[in-house]
Amino acid sequence: MVAFFKTPVGALLFKQTRVLWASLVLTFFIELVALGPIIYMLNTYDRVVSSRSLVTLISLTVVLVLVYLFSGTMEWVRTQIMVRLALKLDWELGPDVFDAAYRNQTKNRDVNIHQLLGDLVSFKQFITSGPALALMEVPMALIAILVGLLMHPILAVFTAGAMVLLLITTYVQQKLTSGVLMSANNQYAQANRKAMMLMRHVETSYAMGMESAARKLWYEEHKKYLEMQTSASELAGSVGGMIGLLNKLLPSLALGLGAYLAIYDMITASMVFAASMLINKAIGPVQKILGHWKHIIEARQAYQRLNDLLLDYHTKPKAMPLPAPQGHLVLKDVSVTPPMCKEPVLDALSFDVQAGSILAVVGPMGSGKSTLAKALVGLWPVSHGSIRLDGVEMSSWDRDEIGPHLGYVAQDVGFFDGTVAQNIARLGEVDPDAVVQAAQRVGMHEVILKFPLGYNTPIGDGSAFVMSGGQRQRLSIARAIYKNPRLLILDEPNSALDDEGEKILARLVLEFKQQGSTVVAVTHRPSLLGLADRLLVLQAGKAVALGPTQEVIQMFQQKQAAQTTATASGDAS
Repeated sequence: MVAFFKTPVGALLFKQTRVLWASLVLTFFIELVALGPIIYMLNTYDRVVSSRSLVTLISLTVVLVLVYLFSGTMEWVRTQIMVRLALKLDWELGPDVFDAAYRNQTKNRDVNIHQLLGDLVSFKQFITSGPALALMEVPMALIAILVGLLMHPILAVFTAGAMVLLLITTYVQQKLTSGVLMSANNQYAQANRKAMMLMRHVETSYAMGMESAARKLWYEEHKKYLEMQTSASELAGSVGGMIGLLNKLLPSLALGLGAYLAIYDMITASMVFAASMLINKAIGPVQKILGHWKHIIEARQAYQRLNDLLLDYHTKPKAMPLPAPQGHLVLKDVSVTPPMCKEPVLDALSFDVQAGSILAVVGPMGSGKSTLAKALVGLWPVSHGSIRLDGVEMSSWDRDEIGPHLGYVAQDVGFFDGTVAQNIARLGEVDPDAVVQAAQRVGMHEVILKFPLGYNTPIGDGSAFVMSGGQRQRLSIARAIYKNPRLLILDEPNSALDDEGEKILARLVLEFKQQGSTVVAVTHRPSLLGLADRLLVLQAGKAVALGPTQEVIQMFQQKQAAQTTATASGDAS
């Protein structure tokens, strides 16, 4: 188990020790001032009533008002301190949480970005609201015990016993319910995630009458959450009844104990009522903790998830800045096992691609072509071997540094919520000239100008604007070639292109070769195969042929002719 101050969140809190101590000191004075009503009542009964002095009553009341004003000021200061502490945590942790979740998602890990960002908010709210303050106030209950000791030792013992009894029952409730509550919260997040994934494909499911099936899939997850939540409620109820009984009974018992002591002149009559107020003051923080128990569990769970995410992220050192790549790609004995797969999809693959050359990759479905494309751009790590760009391991490149020099067109074309220009510019600062140039090179400039808002037209999952498949693919190519990257990885880039689009793509590939960029294209279309300098044929994750394009094609043609001749001879015999 990692020590608290060595965890990412714990270390950040540890740096704010002075702030936390300041809050604790303020809490001490606030709780001390909160004894004002007890002292006011004691003096009212013992001095004002017995002396019938209006001046004393007015003086005591004025002092009480001033004490409350002072207490209110300190509470305001404490609130401001905690708010700024929460903002500091969000400011420091937010970028790292997003980056860590973002990078884990590229590896297809089970990452719920909505939950993690929500955890950041939950932890911040925990600090700024009641739960954290309730935990700070628990040690301050000792003040009530000391005041009880001043009145009579028996009252102090009773107050301490009542507080310990409530703490024990609270601990028992925590042991019984915290694990179930955490599992229920995780299941709730899983059910919501399932719903979002189903909604993402709502058009297909609605068109094919899959609404009932989709609802069933969601409700199976939701039902598990309900069962866990019910179990947690039943466990909490078994101890909650005892805690509720103690909350009601203890003040009355304190009042009875005070009356007993007053009968034997051990305390004054005013202390009888003070004893009841004192016990309320002692158990008040524990009652607050019980009232915020759900939020405390959620904050604890959020704390654990954030630390688990960031521990892995912070162990990876920042890559050293490197010179811009030229495009020389070398694969040596590469094996890649995609997420959720037991066996490698690519096995012992070795080849190199010189800068300024074109490599075409072909093979039957499931041969590992798309896996290779994902590995080349660093989406899926290699399980064995190495992929080097200009002699540097691909995983060693800083993604922000290598990104502008790398263009990638995936099979599944997707866009971010933003404008056409922002998507072409990869969500960075929009260079109007470079954006227009990229659109012109894919033959989309005139088309974009006819969009509702031209280059400012919103696209992405959150946009109602619909483009054709060919337009989407051309835009994805424009994004890939933005500012002329040195390495271009194309995974079936012409699957949705018409004849004109294929001609444009072929011209682009030749232009990139002439400017010295490296192109790796996964394709079956003759228009790109004919341009390739070398051809790689994959089958079952292995390279069955690699060489100059025409030689590889002729070799397969000869094999096919030989097989045809052998088959004909067999039939004739």
